[in-house]
Amino acid sequence: MRPVFFWKIVKKEVDRQKTTFEWLYRKTGIPKGTFSSWKNRNITPRADEAYRIAGALGVSVEYLLTGKDSPAHSSNPPLEEIIQMVVQFDQNDLEVVSALVKSMSKRY
Repeated sequence: MRPVFFWKIVKKEVDRQKTTFEWLYRKTGIPKGTFSSWKNRNITPRADEAYRIAGALGVSVEYLLTGKDSPAHSSNPPLEEIIQMVVQFDQNDLEVVSALVKSMSKRY
């Protein structure tokens, strides 16, 4: 396995999700210096660290390592299905969804 490939896939996911490596450092609890060292020296993280990175990005470790497994986002329901579900929510549910969306938007 080529470590460079791992970091290319991580970068691709960070960009696709319109987030940053800074967010990823904080989300995983892995220090920024450690990430930088791994990337600059083309080191693939240990399995537990790769698992934390994959979990934060919502993809599988296999995808980050090989690029062959589809990322988790490919199985998300289409936006139309989500809208149909939300339309049925009561006011309390809508307030919760609104707070969630506002919180998530800070990530991007």
